[in-house]
Amino acid sequence: MATRFCTGQTPITRRSAVNNFQTARTAGFTLVELLVAMGLFLVVLTIAFNAFSSSNKLVEADTGRVMASQNVQSALDILNADIRQAGEDLSLNIGVSGLTFDSATKTLSVRRGIAALNRVPVCAISGNNIQIVGPPVGSTVSTNACTYATPPTGTDPVNIVAWRSYFTALNGQPQMALLYRPASGSTPVKIDVVGITTVLSSSGTGSSYRVSVSLSGAPPSGYSGNGSLLVPIEQRQYKVVGSDLMLALNLQTATEAQAVAYGITDLSAVATLVNPPATVNSLAADGPWARIRSVDVTLTSGSAGQGTNKPRALTATVFPRNIEQARSAGTGTP
Repeated sequence: MATRFCTGQTPITRRSAVNNFQTARTAGFTLVELLVAMGLFLVVLTIAFNAFSSSNKLVEADTGRVMASQNVQSALDILNADIRQAGEDLSLNIGVSGLTFDSATKTLSVRRGIAALNRVPVCAISGNNIQIVGPPVGSTVSTNACTYATPPTGTDPVNIVAWRSYFTALNGQPQMALLYRPASGSTPVKIDVVGITTVLSSSGTGSSYRVSVSLSGAPPSGYSGNGSLLVPIEQRQYKVVGSDLMLALNLQTATEAQAVAYGITDLSAVATLVNPPATVNSLAADGPWARIRSVDVTLTSGSAGQGTNKPRALTATVFPRNIEQARSAGTGTP
């Protein structure tokens, strides 16, 4: 009986073990199934990554374009406003250009006159001093332009009163001016930039009363007498240095210049001239100012440090409003 009991229980126990093993086997994954699942997951992940990467690049490109456009447009607006006022209060009948530029050096300068000051004659030059009233030292004879006129002895002529008041208000800051010598025969116009300090000295009496200004450096040669003039001006010079648009006011050096816009890589200008028609990509201090019909200014910019670098060039056509006055004065002929 004992043997029969044991024999009867053995088949039941084995069958349960087999069933449990089969149940466990059907509840898991085979190695092949796992590999297939991982492969599909990698395919989906790759597709998602590529879609995200493409979207991110598109966003960066758009960001770069927007920032480049905003940057260059802001800088161009500043330039346009200055160019429109070029030549204001300048001595137009002597042909000095209110605008100079050189696309090769990426520079553009806007010149304006100082309303309170008139140009004065160069009567004599001694060292760093330019005499603007009276005869040369050692002489009692002066040209008509330099002759001391009607005011009482020892007082400034009317045109010098404004100069002295202006320099006093500068509190020691130098003022920019142009030395100008008109053309004579085969000798061309000559123009140089000088800096005037706030010193105006006077000496002598009567017809020998003299007034001089002191320069910040030695004056260039070729300006003593012969109709030369000292023309006070204000100047704003724009120049691309590296990837920045820099602005120097009057006599500021390159190290003193201030950044107007970052990420600007190029500045170029082209002037359309009339009488006769011509196109030039550089303009000197003697113009031809009165022949300008319009000026096309182009600034090129990349992104301002974010997103993909996308160069952007914008061009504006500007009409300096003082050109017609210069034309009326008959200046600017080559």
